[in-house]
Amino acid sequence: MKITARTLSGKICEVQIDGPVFKKFKPLSDGILDLPWIAPGLIDIQINGFGGIDFNRKLESDDAWQHATQQLYAHGCTGFLATLITNREEGYHQLLADLTRHLHRDPRNCLGFHMEGPWLNPDPGYRGAHRPEWMQKPEVRLLDDWGGIVGSLLKLITIAPEVDLEASLRAIHAAVDKKICVFIGHSSAMGEALRSAVEAGAVGWTHLGNAAPSPAPKFENVFLHALAHSGLYASLIPDGIHVPPHAFNVFARLLNQASPSRLLLTTDAMSAAAAGGQKVCTLGDIEAELGADGSARLPNPGGAPGSGRLAGATITPFAGVFMAERMTGFFLEDVWTAFSARPASLLGIKHGLEEGNSADFCLLSPEKTPYLLATYHRGKCVYEAP
Repeated sequence: MKITARTLSGKICEVQIDGPVFKKFKPLSDGILDLPWIAPGLIDIQINGFGGIDFNRKLESDDAWQHATQQLYAHGCTGFLATLITNREEGYHQLLADLTRHLHRDPRNCLGFHMEGPWLNPDPGYRGAHRPEWMQKPEVRLLDDWGGIVGSLLKLITIAPEVDLEASLRAIHAAVDKKICVFIGHSSAMGEALRSAVEAGAVGWTHLGNAAPSPAPKFENVFLHALAHSGLYASLIPDGIHVPPHAFNVFARLLNQASPSRLLLTTDAMSAAAAGGQKVCTLGDIEAELGADGSARLPNPGGAPGSGRLAGATITPFAGVFMAERMTGFFLEDVWTAFSARPASLLGIKHGLEEGNSADFCLLSPEKTPYLLATYHRGKCVYEAP
């Protein structure tokens, strides 16, 4: 198969695809009009649910899995991590076993699992929508338990190392030995706790700007400590709600000016993303209310509607990358990389428009208002715009 397209850097090329991989990129002279843009498939490392399907509840059928993954294809996502929030141990076992069965039968675009809990900070300022009574100190035993269910599909864990630094460092070392990526999140880690976690092998911060107390101390806060740490990547949610546009701009610029860039994008999507028209949605055992601004929040008894804690996001990957472009003023290629090749690299996956890589890509409309023309995964068209 051959496709003629323009890359996000503006180069025109003929793309030759041989089975599931890119075979050759042949440069062509400029001057060809009305070509689609070609870009690597989006990689989202934090998907709690999608298209009305909640990965933190037992799936009703194979159709539910196929619907959620197909909806992700329809929003440009050729790879994602199914993310489980804080749960009881038996709850984790049931969900991991259920999702792993679906994944083995029909892997589609799921790359594995992100465990966002239970090793988080239960303090009200940091726990977000997670249940504090289910949180616990890190135990290497749990890594072994989860691995016994999912094997090598456990790709990322989020941890608050300050809760028990000694136990956390043991867990981080064990995770790194198992080639599991470790991020810090829902955490007050600063100073020595942050340095020790990074030295042990933690490489990123989960949804920086979210799950932190308000107001925060002027200088001694997790945002400044994470941004100041030269070895730490950070994911941002580009919905303009979790991090307001002016703060998103500052965070993204500081992360992106590092060499190499430390900026990652993720949706933190939950079941209401790409679901359409819902007023109430779920995130595990939580019922969240959808606001007019697109936010999903916990009910706030006695408070104003839409004033509760955020419970995941409803933005889609394709919309998110363009929202990030608008909030930062970056070139589209820069924000697209932060949502594709860079997170893939942290997971040990070669991803991008290079010969020999898996042919996972999006074709975009060349018009001023961007829309997705098609998504290809392993060389096959898995979504085409109607």
